Amino acid sequence: MGKLILCSGVRTKRPYGFTSTGMRVYSIEELCYYLYHHVYLIDEGIFSDTLIDWIRSELKLVDRAEKLKLLKAQKADIKTMVTVIFCSADYYSEYEIKSILKMLDEIIGMPLIKRNCMKANNCLKEGQYSEAVVEYERIIASQEAVNLTPEEYGDILHNMAVAKVHITGLKDASELFCQAYERNHREESLRQYLYSLSLSNNDSLFQAKSEEYQIKDELLSSITSYLEQKSEEAKYSEKMVELQHLIQRKTQGKMSEYYSNLDEVIDSWKSKVRQI
Repeated sequence: MGKLILCSGVRTKRPYGFTSTGMRVYSIEELCYYLYHHVYLIDEGIFSDTLIDWIRSELKLVDRAEKLKLLKAQKADIKTMVTVIFCSADYYSEYEIKSILKMLDEIIGMPLIKRNCMKANNCLKEGQYSEAVVEYERIIASQEAVNLTPEEYGDILHNMAVAKVHITGLKDASELFCQAYERNHREESLRQYLYSLSLSNNDSLFQAKSEEYQIKDELLSSITSYLEQKSEEAKYSEKMVELQHLIQRKTQGKMSEYYSNLDEVIDSWKSKVRQI
């Protein structure tokens, strides 16, 4: 399920599988975790008779299963059904449950592709870059993508490019920023595209695209000034100072200190990646 889950209830050997994601759950806590992290996929269809029977027979939550069956027969709303599931375990706090119900208010009735966009955007916001790219690619490949406006499609490409910067670097991101701008015509996409070209030292393409897009001098000046400012700030950043100290120790022949500090730096990088 992606993280360690402490289960106080029954953990079955016969998991329940969600066909939309291919994920399987083995306990009521894992079911709660799944719903919490896949809120964008929750609809009436998720509370199938098969799921309710699994809760009864495998998790031994007979009363909860009967309540879900009755609510479904009464055509209860999704929020009520979700609340019953979450209240079957102590995995999430009252505040977290209320937060997820509030989110459901926003997405109920929303087209699936819009919900998927929200999910992808949330992954990007949380720094889950690989997951975000997967979600954006799934959206673009879906049949519903034909219903997106050029601006919406371009915004998806823009966000995918932002994620790509953190995963594969500027080359892949640069092309996506270009495709994004040619669809959404947003200045932010254009800026990011030109930033990526400049940082990649692709001056000839930078000049060619500036002429092709008829970019005004004031915007070009703004882009150049911004990059110069960030370059200057980078020289005195904490990470750069840290790396300079490493180089200095190696140059001075203090190899034991060098390798010790190098390990600390690498461990700190690993720690940040593992949190994503």
